[in-house]
Amino acid sequence: MKVVEKILGISKLTSKGQITIPKNVREKLKLKQGDIIVFVEKNGEIIIRRSELVY
Repeated sequence: MKVVEKILGISKLTSKGQITIPKNVREKLKLKQGDIIVFVEKNGEIIIRRSELVY
């Protein structure tokens, strides 16, 4: 079975190590200002998820 990947956006890393999450990705993840996101490593790749945890 062939796995097809869809690129949802591209960001450039700043000198401070920051990126901008593209608008369509923020909308897809239902992200809003102040939301917490988590970075998960799985099979050698990094997955970005909206966190359900409240800090």
